[in-house]
Formats: sequence, structure tokens, C-alpha cells
Amino acid sequence: MVSPAWQRWVAVNLLRGTTTDDLVQGLIDAGVSESLATATVTAVSTSAGLGVAREHQRRSRRRGLVARLCGEIESTPLVVERGPAPGAAEFFARYWEASRPAIFTDVVPRWHAKWTPQLLRERYGDVPIEACQGREGDPRPDANWQKYRVTMTLAEYVDRMAEVDEGNDLYLIANNRNTARPQMRSLWDDVVLPDGWFAKSRLATGSALWLGPGGTVTPLHHDTSNILLCQIHGRKRIVLAPPWDLNLLETADGVYNQRTVEQAEQAGAQTIAMTLEAGEALFIPVGWWHDVRAVDPSVSLAINAFARANVFEWYRPGSVR
Repeated sequence: MVSPAWQRWVAVNLLRGTTTDDLVQGLIDAGVSESLATATVTAVSTSAGLGVAREHQRRSRRRGLVARLCGEIESTPLVVERGPAPGAAEFFARYWEASRPAIFTDVVPRWHAKWTPQLLRERYGDVPIEACQGREGDPRPDANWQKYRVTMTLAEYVDRMAEVDEGNDLYLIANNRNTARPQMRSLWDDVVLPDGWFAKSRLATGSALWLGPGGTVTPLHHDTSNILLCQIHGRKRIVLAPPWDLNLLETADGVYNQRTVEQAEQAGAQTIAMTLEAGEALFIPVGWWHDVRAVDPSVSLAINAFARANVFEWYRPGSVR
């Protein structure tokens, strides 16, 4: 075996992602025989110590992303304020920049129409839309959403929705991108939003219509943008947890979490639960974990077309391996 210094060199470079072939060649270039170089790289790469180092590296990189996120926002106590929507300057300073979730009680009531499933059916029943069907029984239906894509008219969807007492099988979700359909653009004639919060030219493509029966579930996950979730019809039960909670960070998987809310709370995660009533709008800061469950047949509009840059695609600690 080569000296400890060379063994350490091999280990450090393996952790950096250098291939074993390149490391073998590096040792050969340093004067080590090919057989000894191969044996050394094999021994180090299969050692228990390197496995432990990889695990610590993975944790460090995940926490590094959280640190980076918290470096751009000011962490605050776990509380959700409730009240009228402030002006744009106060909104961005108090909530956006501070990563502070809040419920605004006077955003949705300003709209010119309250969307119900039946109203949407009457106005857009002939419009072909995409939905997800067959989700029931999949513990990761949103991550696997493409398996469940179906096309139908909005009238057909609302009729099927009405046949469901409660369940997670049928849901119209963000990835279906129905607000971007030209036939649905007139929806925005109903919407009245606070001045200066959003870029109006991007609302249709920077928003998502959520429509489904009671019992639909979007399990614990985080987004890579700030979102204003407007609850228009029905109620949703929402549990929030901050991105800096290490109990959830350890079980992050992509933008989802391997733990349920109950499991996370048992592990010591900080959470805050609320019922979002029809007419309320919840600001969910980027990176905040949230579990969303419809209590009733529900219509929601999630808007992320803010007037400020709102793309944090680099924030995916659950993808760090």
C-alpha cells in the first residue's frame, strides 16, 4: 500500500468526484506501479471510512444550501401573521425578505367573481384541460404526476369531481399548467391583486389553478419560488415548517420529504398548522415545507409571478447526494 499521504489524496479526490481511472493514472504518474495503484484506489474507494465521509459530505452540502438560503433571507420565529395586505414596499420588506409566511384576508375578496367548480364549468366547460387521474394509492402522486395525465373538457372534469365524496384520485394540479391555456386567459379579468406585488404580463404563465374534491393531498414538500396561495372556494388544511429545520433536511428527497407530517413532528420538527378559509391568501416563502390537504371541494390559485426575481432553482438540498 502507498503512504498515508497518498491514500488521503485518493480519498479527497474521490469525494471531489474524480474517477477511479484518473486516480490510478495519477498514482502511476507519481511513480507507483499499476498493480499497486489499482489496489490502493480500490481499497480506499470501498472502505467504510470513505462511506462515512460521503455521508458527512452529503449532510454538509445540504446544510450549506440552507445556509445560503438563510443568507439571502432573515429567519424569523415560527408564526403566521394574519391581516390585510400591505403596500408593496412593506410586503417585500416584512414578508418576502424576511421569509415570513402570512395570511392576507382582503386579497381574494377584491375579485370580481368567486370561482366555484360550477361557475368554472359554466364559463369554460368546453375548454380542453389537462388533469391527473389515478393518483389514489401512490405515496408520491405529485412527484409521479406524468403517469396520471389525462385530457378532458373542464365540464367533464367538474362532473367527475362531483361524483367523488372524498379522495386523492382526481386532481387538477400546478404541473397541468391550465392557466396558461389561451381559452382560460379571461379568468384574469376577475382577479384583482395588490398594486406592485406582481408582474401582470407573467400572471397567466406564472400561476397554477388547483381544482379538486375534498381529500386531495399534496404531501410535505417545498417550492423553489415564493408563492401566494389564494383560496377561492372550500378550505385547505396546511402545515408549514421552516427550511432551516434540520429534522426535515435530513429526510429531504428532491423537493419532497420522505417523512409525513406526523413522522416529522415525532422527530421533533417545528410545524405550524392552519386552515386556510375561502377568501384568504397564504404567502409561502421559498423553501418552506408545506403539506396541503383539501377539507372540502376546493378551488385555489397559486401565483408566483412576483414583480421581483423569484427563481431559486439552486435550492434543492434534497437532490444533494
